[in-house]
Amino acid sequence: MITCERQDLIDAIAALCERYPHWRFGQIVTNLAGWADAETWDAEDGQLLAAAVAHLDQLPSREHKATA
Repeated sequence: MITCERQDLIDAIAALCERYPHWRFGQIVTNLAGWADAETWDAEDGQLLAAAVAHLDQLPSREHKATA
């Protein structure tokens, strides 16, 4: 069974994949761990989720950029 936190992390990773389609999956995971200030192997789901949300929140939305 997937926990709510893990599902939220999967959704956040999907959003990162859409934001950075040119990045390989491994690049996304490695960058996400770096944003969480953790080694990829040791990063907890909550750390990764917080880092992904913070990163996505600081980026301008695509819709805003398209209308600018």
